[in-house]
Amino acid sequence: MFTDLSKLDLILDTITDGVLVVDSQGVVLYANQAAEVLLARRPLIGQSLAIPVNPDNNSHQDINLIRPGGFAWAEMRSAPLEWDGRPGYVIALRDITERKHMELERQKFVSLADNSMEFIGMCDMNFISFYINEAGMRLVGLDSLEQCIRTPVQEFFFPEDQRFILDEFFPRVVREGHADVEIRFRHFKSGAAIWMHYNVFFIRDSSGEAIGLATVSRDISGSKQAKAALHEADRRKDEFLAMLAHELRNPLTPINNAAHILAMLKLEDPRLSWATDIIKRQVLHLTHLVDDLLDVSRIVRGKISLKKERLDLVEVIKSVLESARGPIRDKQQHLDVCLPEQPVLLEGDSVRLSQVLLNLLDNASKYSLEGGQIEVNVQRYGAEVEIQVRDDGTGISEELLPTIFDLFQQGARTLDRSQGGLGIGLTLVKQLVELHGGRVTASSPGAGLGSTFCIRLPTLTETAMLPAAETSTPSPNAGMRVLVVDDDSDVRESTALLLKLNGYEVETANSGEQAVAQIEAFHPEVVLLDIGMPGENGYQVARRIRRLVKGNDLLLVALSGYGRAEELARSQEAGFDHHLIKPLNFSALSNLLSEWENRHVAI
Repeated sequence: MFTDLSKLDLILDTITDGVLVVDSQGVVLYANQAAEVLLARRPLIGQSLAIPVNPDNNSHQDINLIRPGGFAWAEMRSAPLEWDGRPGYVIALRDITERKHMELERQKFVSLADNSMEFIGMCDMNFISFYINEAGMRLVGLDSLEQCIRTPVQEFFFPEDQRFILDEFFPRVVREGHADVEIRFRHFKSGAAIWMHYNVFFIRDSSGEAIGLATVSRDISGSKQAKAALHEADRRKDEFLAMLAHELRNPLTPINNAAHILAMLKLEDPRLSWATDIIKRQVLHLTHLVDDLLDVSRIVRGKISLKKERLDLVEVIKSVLESARGPIRDKQQHLDVCLPEQPVLLEGDSVRLSQVLLNLLDNASKYSLEGGQIEVNVQRYGAEVEIQVRDDGTGISEELLPTIFDLFQQGARTLDRSQGGLGIGLTLVKQLVELHGGRVTASSPGAGLGSTFCIRLPTLTETAMLPAAETSTPSPNAGMRVLVVDDDSDVRESTALLLKLNGYEVETANSGEQAVAQIEAFHPEVVLLDIGMPGENGYQVARRIRRLVKGNDLLLVALSGYGRAEELARSQEAGFDHHLIKPLNFSALSNLLSEWENRHVAI
């Protein structure tokens, strides 16, 4: 039979709390196994312990224990007890070391959180908040922690975002243990939106079990506003550039037209011919500056696209050389060209590739003295073609060479600005070459020793067939009726005269109303229509024309100073067949009209 004491031993040894009996001097009279484990002493009976107890009343306190492995914490309850006729105390000890550590960590966290300027909060697994730091409460307009605790987590967000938070975001946190998102918090007093980088993660216990969620979130309203301001500034800049281009191209059109008219009149005085060439050359220069300014803006924002087709690079280069020879010859410079005898086929945009080569040739001429030497060499290297443009001009300094393709980068400027330009041509060259899957490099032995620009482009295999070119010669267009519509009288009348000198029958109109009346009276086959007119703009007039009885039979061509991608798209939507950009490229217009006439003759 077990004695009462042995029964008590069995019972007390099954519990995890330590149980001790000590006399009035602190000598242990009894200890269960848990007490020996907790105090890291065995045997305990007979040992003297310095444990604080209240001699008269029950006591309850947390005590710090010194053990061989370090400090530990215990929750202690004691009460007076008589043991075998001797006064003493019964003591119960519960290990609360882990809880104390968690409390200390929480205190450190709260101390850090209360001194942080970021929104820091915690909630349980039912999304009930139990802590938000002072900065967080100020940010959302709450006055006390009690108010925070009474507010469900989803109420911190705008109603239209709450379903996302509950149905998508928090489930992702549960799946992955962490998630973040940019979202709006709601200010509880003003209702204002506060953009936050909302970062949420699990709070876990010592076993790794999730017991709650915590957030350390940052107010990003300032950066959001800055981005919005930048976006708005970018939009305004685009609008300004488009308007600037329009305002510059409009006066260039009659100047360009007048120069071509003078050339066609074949006046005897050689000084007139000289003056005409200057006008045409400078108009072309100004046109290129405007185009480059707009193109670099598009490229930097990734808003330029290539119209790729299979083409023969040799033919593209030959066409470019024809355009470039005049300015080079005017400076009495020598141009040597070495091209392959066989076609070099590639996928590319002929207009953009021409722009690249013209920029390089223009640079070579611009930075070379009169009588200078410019060389163009084209060679195949396996699946690539290399185009070299070399000059013996001013060269590139060692300091400038690494940044030669950067935007607005130029060599040393002099007061005469004899080289001119905006410092964007080579940026365009690099970006356009890379859009073709190629690369461009620059080299120079140094200042005054010339420079070499080298382009590498991927080619097609020799078996890739080039579409057969249509060899149609422009017809004289005798009798083709053309209506020119523009509110600017110089543009209108100079364009009309240029067309008349080339054999067209021409009438003019200065508004949409006049244009519709002239169409019904004159019966034109072609309408050249300005976009930026007062009253009805060109898009509106185009739609009116298309609604006329025979409006769909007309060739409708926009002739405008506006040339952005969105404006070209609007032209197409309004019913235009083509969109030409001022100043008028008469060769391009003549080709359009000839193709249209030949197509209708064939029908």
